[in-house]
Amino acid sequence: MDIQAEINWIHQEIDKVKDPSFIEKMKHLLQSINSNREETNIDYNNDIDNALENIKNGNFYTDEEAISISKTWGRK
Repeated sequence: MDIQAEINWIHQEIDKVKDPSFIEKMKHLLQSINSNREETNIDYNNDIDNALENIKNGNFYTDEEAISISKTWGRK
């Protein structure tokens, strides 16, 4: 399929959707894709800088600690 055919198919499928939750998620997805990419890059770089600073300050989990924590996920 060419890109226009893909777009037409997506339009047809979206027109069928009646779930407000799905529409809201689709809206957020499109907004994030269309948002200013420069801001996204700045945020990404800030996240990396913060992570490196946390590691430098010893604020991290060892592999063993992370595995132990992950074993508790989904259990109540």
